Amino acid sequence: MPSMPPATTRRPKSRDDFEIAIICALTLEADAVIASFDHHWDEDNGPSFGKARGDPNSYSTGVIGSHNVVLAHLPGMGKVAAGNIAAFCRMSFPNIILALVVGICGGAPLYEDTPIFLGDVIISTGVVQYDFGRRFPDKFEMKDTLSESLGRPNLEIRSLLAKLTTARQRQKMTRASRDFVGRVPDTYPGRSRDILFPAGYRHKHQDSRECTVCASCCTDADTICSKALKASCEELGCDIKQAVRQIPGNKDEREPSLMIHFGTFASGDTVMKSGKDRDQLIREKNVIGFEMESVGVWEVFPCIVIKSVCDYADSHKNKDWQDYSAVCAAACTKAFLGYWNSTKRIIDAKAEEEELQERILKSLHFPEMNQRRSIVASEAPSTLKWIFGGSRPQTFDSRSSDGGRSDNDSTEAADGSTDQDSDLGEHSDEVGDSHDCYEKRPRVPKHLNVDNHSHEHETFEPSLTEKDGGNFKTWLTSDQLIYWISGKPGSGKSTLMKFLLSDSRTLAALEKWHEDVVIVSHFFWKPGSSMQKSFKGLICSIAYQLLSHDPNLIGYLHDTTATFRKSSPSDWDQDQLCKSLYSYQDQTSQTICIFVDALDEARPGQDTLDTLQFIKSMVSPKTKICVSSRPEPLFKHQFSRYPHLQMHELTRLDIFEYSKANLRQLTILDSQELDLSELAWKVAELAEGIFLWAVLVTQSLVRGLNNGDSEQEIEQRLNDMPKDLMSLYRDILRRSAEDLLIYRKYVSTAINLMRIAFTRKSPFSQVTAFDCMMVMEPDLLERYAVLGDQVPNAELDAKTEVVRKRLNSGCPGILGVIPSSWAVVFTHRSAEEFIFETEEGQRLWQPYRIPRAELLCRSFKAIVAMNRFKSIWDSEDFLKMLYEWDESQEFPPGIYGFFLELTLGSYKKGFISPPPANHDSELGPKDFVGRFMLSAFRCGHRPFVLGTLKTLEPCVSHDTICCILDLICNEWLRLGRPGTLYMIDNIFEQGYNPNWTMRRTNISHPMGSLWFRSLISILKWVIRQRTNHFYELYDMNPRATGIFQTFRRAGAHIAATFPIYLETETPRYRINTFFRPADALGPGSGHSLLGRARFMIIEIDARTLMDYIMSWTHQDTILVGPPTDPGSAAYMKALAFGTPTSRHLYIVESESISARLVKAAEAALKFRGARSISPEDSLKEILDRCDREMADLRSYCGQTKKDYFWQGHRLWSPPV
Repeated sequence: MPSMPPATTRRPKSRDDFEIAIICALTLEADAVIASFDHHWDEDNGPSFGKARGDPNSYSTGVIGSHNVVLAHLPGMGKVAAGNIAAFCRMSFPNIILALVVGICGGAPLYEDTPIFLGDVIISTGVVQYDFGRRFPDKFEMKDTLSESLGRPNLEIRSLLAKLTTARQRQKMTRASRDFVGRVPDTYPGRSRDILFPAGYRHKHQDSRECTVCASCCTDADTICSKALKASCEELGCDIKQAVRQIPGNKDEREPSLMIHFGTFASGDTVMKSGKDRDQLIREKNVIGFEMESVGVWEVFPCIVIKSVCDYADSHKNKDWQDYSAVCAAACTKAFLGYWNSTKRIIDAKAEEEELQERILKSLHFPEMNQRRSIVASEAPSTLKWIFGGSRPQTFDSRSSDGGRSDNDSTEAADGSTDQDSDLGEHSDEVGDSHDCYEKRPRVPKHLNVDNHSHEHETFEPSLTEKDGGNFKTWLTSDQLIYWISGKPGSGKSTLMKFLLSDSRTLAALEKWHEDVVIVSHFFWKPGSSMQKSFKGLICSIAYQLLSHDPNLIGYLHDTTATFRKSSPSDWDQDQLCKSLYSYQDQTSQTICIFVDALDEARPGQDTLDTLQFIKSMVSPKTKICVSSRPEPLFKHQFSRYPHLQMHELTRLDIFEYSKANLRQLTILDSQELDLSELAWKVAELAEGIFLWAVLVTQSLVRGLNNGDSEQEIEQRLNDMPKDLMSLYRDILRRSAEDLLIYRKYVSTAINLMRIAFTRKSPFSQVTAFDCMMVMEPDLLERYAVLGDQVPNAELDAKTEVVRKRLNSGCPGILGVIPSSWAVVFTHRSAEEFIFETEEGQRLWQPYRIPRAELLCRSFKAIVAMNRFKSIWDSEDFLKMLYEWDESQEFPPGIYGFFLELTLGSYKKGFISPPPANHDSELGPKDFVGRFMLSAFRCGHRPFVLGTLKTLEPCVSHDTICCILDLICNEWLRLGRPGTLYMIDNIFEQGYNPNWTMRRTNISHPMGSLWFRSLISILKWVIRQRTNHFYELYDMNPRATGIFQTFRRAGAHIAATFPIYLETETPRYRINTFFRPADALGPGSGHSLLGRARFMIIEIDARTLMDYIMSWTHQDTILVGPPTDPGSAAYMKALAFGTPTSRHLYIVESESISARLVKAAEAALKFRGARSISPEDSLKEILDRCDREMADLRSYCGQTKKDYFWQGHRLWSPPV
């Protein structure tokens, strides 16, 4: 199976879900590890993971590869500090199964004849504690008994290390590590800085005139001066000529070339700075590296040490290689984790993937997804065998029948240009003027007689209309990608598609094309719900079926860095879903065959065009598609050049078999005087391939036979049958006139309700027998749906069953009820066309006895009643449906408001449930009704919300208004919608002030006035558009100006100041700047900024924010307000700045320093407003200048380790 595309691991639910701990002793080591995170859980919007009570440690959480990791920051070096950190980490994160001690170390110059260079990475296979032992007068003896030494790694770690030490895996891991290191080349010192001196060559003043202490240092026991301990080799004059190993510098030396080694670490509480002691340990213990922390961690967690060599553990230590080595260790850690898989993580990941798969499947599913396929009539016995090359489709030879086809006809059919295709716009498909009476037709051939079962002497030729390239079975096994099944209305195309999907021979043939083929399908249905005839229904159906077969599709449908909140097809963006399917199809190795039935029943216009484009885009060497449709010009133009067949020319024998079987099985009275086989053949001849016509005619003949009609009467009945479907439907109405007279009110009610339902979107676009029953009993409907009276379910079931039976009896062959769902449906698309497009059909439902306004009310009450009866939809489903329904048609005055009032009343009574709880629901109003009002606002019912809020209790109304304003002002898309400004105006007129600060614990952004957050919302939207290179921002100006005017009229202060922060993020592969309200830095907000480069907190006024918005959209500021409002100059002031991992915040106290920082920030902001977008390097240069200014000015600013406040609001807290 194909692998999923790279995606971030799902957010842990708690600290218990972390299994990997990383422990770093130095800040530079932690910085390198944090930079390797693929995602920072400290920066998303989820709740903080915190730590256990009494744990003094500080942690950073994030993702590396597919692993959730926690980084523990050590307050100092050594095994004691590491042991304490590990113990407390175990307390807060109890399910850690692997600890990685990551950072820098001293290294052996040579290990098992392999040279080790600075920057190389060492992975531990064991650890020895070289300072743990017994001190005797003449020697030191290390403890190395089994009970006194450190245990070896566990079996899982040893197995993985054995794998990684193979040449192939070591090479792969080395290559992955180098790739990551290559992204940060500025840290690489250059190979010429890698110098190895002899073990006995001391690091001291080499010129005896400079230091008398160093001059007297001649043996290992002699001391050197304190200055030499801190000085570099260059300062001391260490002789490069004495070096044992040095690689000369050259122009290409900037290329990193780390290698990975495996071996035992020597760990102790002393820094190894002696070349001779180093070599002694290497000889005695066969160690490869020297470090100080692993011993403390080893006894708490299963542990692996991954450290990069920054010196040779001799006296010539320097810090030139520390930053680079830290990056190398982090890179190797990232590569190493790509190989680590714990059993628990695999099980949990599989369970989470299955859970996510179920949630996505649920969000794609709609109730009617498989309905059309399930109600399509299955093939009659002994029919459709010809499609797989069995009993071939047959006609009379032209030499034995005047009604047969000539050779010229066959040629035309092969070209796909038959006379039958010409009049495509007509609904009445004439059988043929030559069929004056059935006696003129030839008698049934002997070999088709029921008493003759021999097929050895068939003289009939197939009438195939396929292009050169073979029949359908050949297409299944070939590399041809598209097949078209066309046919007249009622010819059995959908039945054939259903047969192909269910017959095992289809899959068997496809597997000769490719193994492991997945078959998916969709049946369009014009009389059905909106989803059944829309393009979105098609792609949701295809995505649902593909995901059911292949969980790897999850990676293309879902961005796992965000919480998945889609709950229904309406939550999916149609274009994005298409792109996901295209990406999956491009990258997967899965072979797919798609069957799409009834293209002509897709909604005309854009849905049909989108469907055709989807078919073209999906076909590939891995995907083939079979489609069916009427032979309309659009589809002939698209598909006639591909292999195809015309259904109505291939079903004569099938119709004969069907009619013969039904005449024999359903006829009760003895009919020996009639030859039923011959009668069936005549039906097949007259049908001209229209299977539906043959079905209806056969039913009529069966009724005649069971009524005792004579042979002549049967002949006359068949002779009088209309020769097209529309006329046949008229005949059905005429023959069933007696029953229709009795049941007409039921049929009329159902059809009128269906006309109303067509204007609603799925899942409310279907009418049921329950709806019809309720509409026809208004007293019961009022009591049950409006007043809330109790009615036994058994009574409702019984009443619905009566209506179901009467609908089936009232208009047989045209209208029917599906027993399982009570859904009222047309038997065929042509039946719907007859009802709505012919005069006779319209008489069934026009005029209707109930006025339209009353019928609309009853239809909606019936939906509410159905929901009370079965609890299908929640309040948000109702609110969305009402908004879309109102958009699609004009309601009579007062109807729309009544629907909303009834929905609210049913919600209060519990007949309509609230939507499922999610993160957003925790941020909404506390009151039950207030949450409904917020949902109603989200769904677009603004006038209703405004009116209803005035009737609520003041505390509920205020709480709800605050949440609505918060929702509006935090999202530009809502802020800019038509009607929103009117609502804001109305709310401000009630006394709400745009300068007020909304401080509520259950609002997502607790700090900042409405005025400020509105400006920030617009500003962020503009930045995002410009960042994504959406240059056309001119249409935003009128809307932004309208917002400014609305707020200014309500008294928004032009000189009001707000804190924002500017982040400068400068990894080599991504550049960005953006704004957030400064309270996002506060505790509990989900933002800690860990992993960012630097940030600057700036105080800015409203005028300046407006100026930036307008300049970025290429307009001058338009200020509207009271004429007495004094003007003010633009204002920006730097308040503070810092780095994410630092526990210090630098406070700007000097105006001159503020001016320098503001100048740097303005450069970045003005770059965003440039009319032409410069190369990204230009922005990098600007942001780097911001970083340099902050770095240079640190020493001139005050520092704080405490919370930082602005006007009583906490803007910053030390990182935890």
